[in-house]
Amino acid sequence: MMKFDLKRIDPYWHTHPMIPTAVVGGAILVLMSWRTGHALVGMGGGLLAALAVIWAVRPALSGLVMGLGLFAGILYFGVLPPAAMAGYGIGSRLMAIGFFALFYMILMDSLFLVVSVCYNFLAGVTDLGGLRFEFEQAGAVEEEASEPLS
Repeated sequence: MMKFDLKRIDPYWHTHPMIPTAVVGGAILVLMSWRTGHALVGMGGGLLAALAVIWAVRPALSGLVMGLGLFAGILYFGVLPPAAMAGYGIGSRLMAIGFFALFYMILMDSLFLVVSVCYNFLAGVTDLGGLRFEFEQAGAVEEEASEPLS
């Protein structure tokens, strides 16, 4: 049996230092627009932060959570819509599903980044230990499965 410790989680696609700067800058623009009432500045800041998050996370993770968001959006807005959406047409429902999936992807990508930074800090810097994986050789599992029961 082989034992391995997971020391670092690496969901990053691009690690350029301007990516977190863009996220913080976008958040500042959103806060400024909230304070001043300029909606276009807030939309630009949100778009800047969202694009930076998407650029930072590996496309496979983004695609996975986008698929989950599409599934949840189809269930929520298509199959079992709330009473408030009773008069909405198919175009509005499709747009709601698409925006839900996009926002869900951005939110979950952000969560992946925050969780991986926290895990990497706790497992690596503080040496608290991380996840432990135990692997067996493939032949050992097959031999156990082929042995007759007594």
